[in-house]
Amino acid sequence: MAITKVYAVRNKLHRAVNYAANEEKTSLDKLIGYAANPDKTEQSIFESVVNCTTVETAFDEMTATKRKYGKEDKVLAYHYIQSFKPGEVTPELAHSIGVQFAKECFGDRFEVVIGTHLDREHLHNHIVVNSVSFLDGGKFRSTPQSYYNVIRKISDRLCRENELSVIDNPQHRGMHYAEWKALNEGKPTIRSQVREELDEVIKSSYTMQIFWKELKQRGYVVHRKGENIKYTSIIPPFGKRPIRLDKLGAEYTEAAIMERITAERNGIRTMPPSQRRKIYRYNGNLKTVPRKKLKGFQALYFHYLYLFKKIRKKQTPQRVSFFMRDEIIRFERYQKQFKFLYSHNIETAEQLQAYLSEQEQQIENLTKTRQNLYNERNYTDEQGEISQQISEINGALKVCRADVRMCKAILTDADRIKEKYHKAQELQTQAIENQKEVTDNEFKRRSR
Repeated sequence: MAITKVYAVRNKLHRAVNYAANEEKTSLDKLIGYAANPDKTEQSIFESVVNCTTVETAFDEMTATKRKYGKEDKVLAYHYIQSFKPGEVTPELAHSIGVQFAKECFGDRFEVVIGTHLDREHLHNHIVVNSVSFLDGGKFRSTPQSYYNVIRKISDRLCRENELSVIDNPQHRGMHYAEWKALNEGKPTIRSQVREELDEVIKSSYTMQIFWKELKQRGYVVHRKGENIKYTSIIPPFGKRPIRLDKLGAEYTEAAIMERITAERNGIRTMPPSQRRKIYRYNGNLKTVPRKKLKGFQALYFHYLYLFKKIRKKQTPQRVSFFMRDEIIRFERYQKQFKFLYSHNIETAEQLQAYLSEQEQQIENLTKTRQNLYNERNYTDEQGEISQQISEINGALKVCRADVRMCKAILTDADRIKEKYHKAQELQTQAIENQKEVTDNEFKRRSR
């Protein structure tokens, strides 16, 4: 089963080409347990080109083509990633399919570099295509139509011909990978939040006019289908882009919403579509955190995550849930940040900044050491031992860079979390006081 993705390269074409043809990722020396048997393969490095002389000269040839036709700006290339199911293909087959794919799709007019990366459990091809044709200077433009009608069809056919599994009826076309992944794991997304809120509004609406009015009162921007608007769309208060109603599912089109409102009005109760979907259960249990007095960032994150638990169990007032709706989709991110702070015993911004500086210095030192090893490897016969040292440094760099990204994310998120948490606490206090006042007034009224 091959899954394909495409990205437009708008700058630094050399980086895309070099990444696709990265010997550290395309060499069988890195595939433990496979390179030990030389009879299994006729090549040790899985890199190829189409309409270029060599991998090493590919960037220069692509650049020369652009310069020849005066097209050196905007989209410089397209970067395709063709990923295979773990354990389903050998490096030779994955690379062979990648080369066939490149030749069929682009071989008649465009220069291409293909690299099969073996550094992950799922083997995958990186295919970089020059956007300018060496034949006539015409530009290739990737569109959803060309992707689904040409690119994906060719990839699927090659998989079938090689007896690999294929997704026959792909769902959620055009969906961003992060959203697709979250949906398949049952995790909250902006769209799932919108569906839940639409279900609530439908249940409380007697007519479509009331439905639209309630949406606007909740902070939604509504663009109704009309003379100059082709599709009805909404912008949620916790989102930035319009979302077409018909893209939320068959039960969220205007016609379907009208039918559901009519059914509710007639007393026909059905389970809302959002509740029929897989419900995401948060991983981990805050009770398992070893008992110690939490301070600073750790205490803030702990209490914030606990608030999420209460919201999902509907143990907080509706106003709190409404206010926190845009934060729910970030639960897992905050959970990882809390675990990072706890495991590294970081409580203050000063400690976090110090750890960040320490990791950045470590990255600088490791990078210098690795460059020296690269230089040394070019002038020695002991390449195997040096390559192993480089591999170990790459592993250490990966950890350090992940820590740096985490530190920067926490520094960015902490202020928002603090502000949101205090506001949620205020709303909860206000709701409790209002409820108490209503109860007292009702008691006094009945006492009379």
